[in-house]
Amino acid sequence: SEMCIRDRADAQGRAALGVGAARAAALLERRLTLARTRSHSAALQALGSSRFHAIADAVALLASEVPAPSGHAGRAAAASLLEPAELAEQRLLTAVAALPPDDTGPYNEAQDAAWHQARLLLRLHRYAHEVVLGGADPGLTAPGHALDLHRDAVEAAGAAAAAARTPRIAPATAYALGVLHADQRHGVESARAAFRETWPYATALAAP
Repeated sequence: SEMCIRDRADAQGRAALGVGAARAAALLERRLTLARTRSHSAALQALGSSRFHAIADAVALLASEVPAPSGHAGRAAAASLLEPAELAEQRLLTAVAALPPDDTGPYNEAQDAAWHQARLLLRLHRYAHEVVLGGADPGLTAPGHALDLHRDAVEAAGAAAAAARTPRIAPATAYALGVLHADQRHGVESARAAFRETWPYATALAAP
């Protein structure tokens, strides 16, 4: 019957997707291992460079010569940091206001850069908030988590798309990578929605 034919086709499709998913996972693992090895080599090379040792020496010297401020000196130091902290906040608010609206249509990779910039500025603002006020702003925890998920989903979608361009891969593998890519793109959109739902739009700073 037509239903039996459709059931067999569905079963064959699931089986093909299973085989493709296994091959796609192996391909992604090989690419990840290669990238990890290259990053490890680059990090070791950087750690052995003269520039790194010069920076480490400078930081160690700075830490030994500058005492931790307390009392009036601490309040004066916090007040001196208020202006750059407020600038960091304003840059963040400007970046968030410039994010593409929700009604711009399907996921567009060209918009990723603006979201990545907002994530970096949010981290900078959180650091400034901790320095000036002595603690993290709890209202920014959820938006920051959403932007971290956004970054991860964007990178995962990019990895799937890059792996799909590998020469001579089987059609089932390419199909599985396409499914993964679409799933991660959906994750990007979900993370953007979560950010908009949790963004407080008010993070005023004040010196203690």
